[in-house]
Amino acid sequence: MKKKVLIIEDDRDLANLFKLVLEMSGFEASAVHDGTQAVDVLMTEPMPEAVMLDMHLPAVSGEQIYALLTERGEGDRVLICSADVQLVESYRSIGARAITKPIPMEDLQRRVEEIISSGDFARSSNHRNDP
Repeated sequence: MKKKVLIIEDDRDLANLFKLVLEMSGFEASAVHDGTQAVDVLMTEPMPEAVMLDMHLPAVSGEQIYALLTERGEGDRVLICSADVQLVESYRSIGARAITKPIPMEDLQRRVEEIISSGDFARSSNHRNDP
């Protein structure tokens, strides 16, 4: 079964590019384009193995979504994606996986694969909003 990646990115063109690249790499990828949609998907659907998270989103910020996922013990599934170099560095300094956009597509593929291969998500990927 293909591993699932949720792309949370308000730039639709960039989200579509990420989706295409990940699908070509063998992942099942889906995208949402604002923070409200992202929270809804994350709270009602099975947790994907990886989440690509833009930090500057309309409605609910990426920072709030990252805090929610971290609180739920899912922070290790997240790849923070931002053009804000200082923001990326601040998240890296606390141990988060974070990349600066733009990113070469090979690096994107590798980073998503690292997230998926570093954790055993089979047990917890089917829960919805368990504490």
